[in-house]
Amino acid sequence: MSAYVPPPLSPPGKEPIRTQRILRCEACWLPPSVCMCAELAPMSVRTQVVLLVHHLERFKSSNTGRLVARMIPETIVRVHGDPSREPAAPLPEGRVFLLFPDPEARVLTADLAEGGRAVLMVPDGTWGQARRMARRDPDAQRALAVKLPEGQTTRFGALRQSDRAGTTSTMEAVAQALGILEGREAFERMSRAFETFVERTMYVRTNAARVAMENPRGGR
Repeated sequence: MSAYVPPPLSPPGKEPIRTQRILRCEACWLPPSVCMCAELAPMSVRTQVVLLVHHLERFKSSNTGRLVARMIPETIVRVHGDPSREPAAPLPEGRVFLLFPDPEARVLTADLAEGGRAVLMVPDGTWGQARRMARRDPDAQRALAVKLPEGQTTRFGALRQSDRAGTTSTMEAVAQALGILEGREAFERMSRAFETFVERTMYVRTNAARVAMENPRGGR
């Protein structure tokens, strides 16, 4: 079972009241009537993607890290803040990068990964959660901090907003990083899937009553 699948019952306050009674696909976490698993065809990449996931992020319908893990089956997922999780396995060989927009981080370029496999660590959570995970994960502490080039924008829109300018969703960040490290195709495939996710998630939010009737959690 994916590390992104939350326990059967979400903790109080961790799931929006308007969607509590909606059945969800365990892979994409959208209701079955708008499931987008067909849009998440697995893709092969040279870069080893490692997601540092805050344990509360698993309960959010707006989370996109689970889509990254679905599209890139070799993704390593480390859940932080959950004492029931197993200790993290060692990272594979390669040059390790931590993708986080720290002011002192270097701008990510393909040249940085020349001569070996890139291991790309990406925090998945709010800004504060991401910062704490980056500081507490031993491998992240030893990694070379990198950031995306200036001018990156998000298409997350009303789904999820941040007080910090220039932030993007986890899936957008991974897509842009892979576009730099591996070429345009990886970026375009993930971007198309992300746009589908945003469109269908917005539909669920604006048609919650109808979607709940079509996808009741407890069955009809």
